[in-house]
Amino acid sequence: MIWRRYRNEMIILAAFLLMAASLLYKQSVVRRLDTVNTEVKTSLTQIGEIIALRKQWGDEKLTKKISKVKNGIAPEKIKLFSIKSKKLSASFKGLNEGEVNKIILKLENIAVQLMKLSVKKRDGSYDMEIKCKW
Repeated sequence: MIWRRYRNEMIILAAFLLMAASLLYKQSVVRRLDTVNTEVKTSLTQIGEIIALRKQWGDEKLTKKISKVKNGIAPEKIKLFSIKSKKLSASFKGLNEGEVNKIILKLENIAVQLMKLSVKKRDGSYDMEIKCKW
């Protein structure tokens, strides 16, 4: 008997609970979709960066650009400068501040991976050792 008296209220309560559950489900689906979209966007930007780096590393003129690093440096200051199989090993001795900055800036503007960059100051001059690959 009591059920018949409150039948309409129970139907409304059930409809309200169903509506609340569907709203929560919709919000969770939208939230998941947003996270998937952001992951896809970051993946696409990373893929674009990878493609750009592969183009730069695959450039045939890259070895010539790297060999220009020693331009402007006196030959007596160059202890070692060898390029073998897309790897650079260089060692400089007695550089001034301008020459150190020049070498580092040239390497930063070229698409190389620095394996070792060591700069030591000795009596107002600098000794530098570089190992990088591309």
